Amino acid sequence: MAKQYTKDFKIEAVSKIMKDNLKIKDVAAEFNIPIPTLYKWVASYKQNGKFIGSGHTKDNKKKVLEQIKLENEILKKALFLSHKKEDIFEFIYENKDIFPVQTMCNLLDVSSSGYYKFAKRITSKQQLKYNQITTLVKDIYIEKGPNIGSPKITEIINKKETITSQATVARILQENKSDWHASYSKFHDNKDVVLEFHNKDTLFDADNNRYYHENLAQSEIMLLLDATTFTNLKQYTGNTIKNVDNYSSKDNLLIHGDNLFALHKLKAKFNKKVKLIYIDPPYNTERYDLSYEDCYSRSNYLLFLKNRLDVARELLRTDGSIFIHCDDNEQAYIKVLCDEIFGEENFVNQIIWKRKSSQQNRSQIATTKDYILVYAKNKKHLKLNKVALTSQQLDTYKYQDSKGKFRVDKLMNKKNGYYSYNITTPSGKIITNKWDYPYITFKHLLEKELVYWSKNEIPYKKVYLQDNSSSIMNDLWISNEDYGSINEANAELKHVIGHNDFTYPKPEKLLKQIIELATNENDLILDFFAGSGTTASTAYRLNRNFILVEKEIDTFNLIIERLKKVITSIVNSLKTDDSFITCHIRKK
Repeated sequence: MAKQYTKDFKIEAVSKIMKDNLKIKDVAAEFNIPIPTLYKWVASYKQNGKFIGSGHTKDNKKKVLEQIKLENEILKKALFLSHKKEDIFEFIYENKDIFPVQTMCNLLDVSSSGYYKFAKRITSKQQLKYNQITTLVKDIYIEKGPNIGSPKITEIINKKETITSQATVARILQENKSDWHASYSKFHDNKDVVLEFHNKDTLFDADNNRYYHENLAQSEIMLLLDATTFTNLKQYTGNTIKNVDNYSSKDNLLIHGDNLFALHKLKAKFNKKVKLIYIDPPYNTERYDLSYEDCYSRSNYLLFLKNRLDVARELLRTDGSIFIHCDDNEQAYIKVLCDEIFGEENFVNQIIWKRKSSQQNRSQIATTKDYILVYAKNKKHLKLNKVALTSQQLDTYKYQDSKGKFRVDKLMNKKNGYYSYNITTPSGKIITNKWDYPYITFKHLLEKELVYWSKNEIPYKKVYLQDNSSSIMNDLWISNEDYGSINEANAELKHVIGHNDFTYPKPEKLLKQIIELATNENDLILDFFAGSGTTASTAYRLNRNFILVEKEIDTFNLIIERLKKVITSIVNSLKTDDSFITCHIRKK
């Protein structure tokens, strides 16, 4: 005979589960109740919210009639249903929002556990299809823009066959549109090699930790960037400091604040005015012992650079260039990123700089160099300056005649010469060979006495020293004497401002080479990762104008002290402006 339980006993047992959050098996063991029985009590309580009478279910007449009516509706709807379990399960799944699942299972003679296994499978399939439709909607929405609605999107999706309904598309838009506005990176449609990373097509607002899509959230981006202004302007002239209301395009500027906002504010006065940009951004070394933040995920690091380089490009003159300092951590990624921003055709070169003369033996191969990527705004208009000849280059001018010292260049090229013809030597010997110059050029050189004949009567081109007293720069900067080192930069900084905690400054010799290569006097130089201020210090010494941006307040103050001492220590009659202006970028 089945054991009888009182209503109070049932309530106490179920309360342990519903209110005290105990497990069914533990309560069943404590009260000595079969686990299936306890499951039924919990299910009954969840459905009815109470137990009736002494504990046995007592259906009143009204409830019985309602149950009969419900079962008739189910049987009526399932009148032509086959006896296959898969068909029955599908029927239950389609009607689960109309009728109780357990009632349908009992009435149609299938197990509820079998149904739930079926439902799990079919839910996965439906979710997969829903995800696929969501992807279609998103691609169309991103491509066409935020003004397109669900009717047009549905029409596009169903152009060849009916895939989805307008109601589904509208629901997808409602669920996802705000996220798409804030953050979404779309794959390129072209077949070029591109750098893809999370949120690539967004602008990142670090203060609010929010991403804004460049196309869909243009108004939000403009509001964000326009909500800042330059404040607290001060002019430093020697040891004199005074408040000023504004600045001109001829002033040297030192700005404190987020360089993203500073770059956008600078567009108003300096769009297409900058001749050279030099930046030494964080290298993403994942170190925390530096005087600046240097730990990002790769996607956030690349987005961080992209947001700033996009604006920086607008500030460059048509004949301007940008030098980007980096190391092995991110060089490869930055190179591809810059190919996209500045154009692969505007890549100039990659300079190797030997940053220290000594090395540590802590890894498999010691790292002693950095990279400097060089891009032009428009390579067709770029004209880098030549540099003075080194002592090694001067030694090649070892020949001399009545016109002066000269070196010799080859004319004959047996393997790769493009031109083939005969020449006659001074002794009358005829030579047939391949040459780097056409015969008319060779003949012109002979007439101008610019051909040097070797002992073996091989002709060479004379290049006189006065005609070529400079040369183009090469891409291997390994002489610490010419290009400086990190140790030298530390000594420079300490000499100017005394003890400081700045890590890895760059030497003035390095910046001198870059500035003299890429600019002329009175040109404007921009450095929006100012660091220790080497760019400004060197630019001032070379009579160039500068704009620097620095985020860290301690480093900003360090630069002020450095520039004050540089200005007061230099007597340069050619300089017309021996001052600089500082300001802070603030939200309005």
